[in-house]
Amino acid sequence: MALPGVGQADMISELLCRAVERWVPASIAVIGCAGGNGFDRVDPESVKRVIGVDLNPQYIEQSRVRFAQRLPNLELHCADIQSESLKYGPVALTYAALLFEYVDVACALRTLKRNSRPGAALITVLQLPHPVLPAVSPSPFQSLGRLAHLMKIVAPEELRSAAVIAGFVPVDTATIELPSGKQFCMQDFTA
Repeated sequence: MALPGVGQADMISELLCRAVERWVPASIAVIGCAGGNGFDRVDPESVKRVIGVDLNPQYIEQSRVRFAQRLPNLELHCADIQSESLKYGPVALTYAALLFEYVDVACALRTLKRNSRPGAALITVLQLPHPVLPAVSPSPFQSLGRLAHLMKIVAPEELRSAAVIAGFVPVDTATIELPSGKQFCMQDFTA
């Protein structure tokens, strides 16, 4: 699947929009929501509950400022997705784009499963390795640069295996290529 003319942030928003169109959830959780990646594409009339989770309090505040008026059903949690005590669910769709590269995969998947309704969708996006391009693209956002040393490429097979162990069922896989040449793997699961 090619997404011509878009960058990484646009891709994240577009894939969230497509996931909401495909699964038609009444509730969603965007894990690693940053400043609200994709919230501008969520219809508050059809998605009755929108949850954003991010470790960075500044990102949570940016999301609140940018989207609280537009999404009166917005719940924001400044939390670590690896925390055994994190509860925000249950939700019908969880979207985790470019998250697993920075966390303990098995631990994060247990938290996502615990906060998913039976039959809920989990949409994941992983960055694939590139022979020339850096794993973390240059960015004006200094907080992203500080995370570069934590980033590790996660193989789609590794994520799929860990998701199955956590109780998710694989549904679909697609490869996305951006004009920059970077590639990503989107995997859909159900709880």
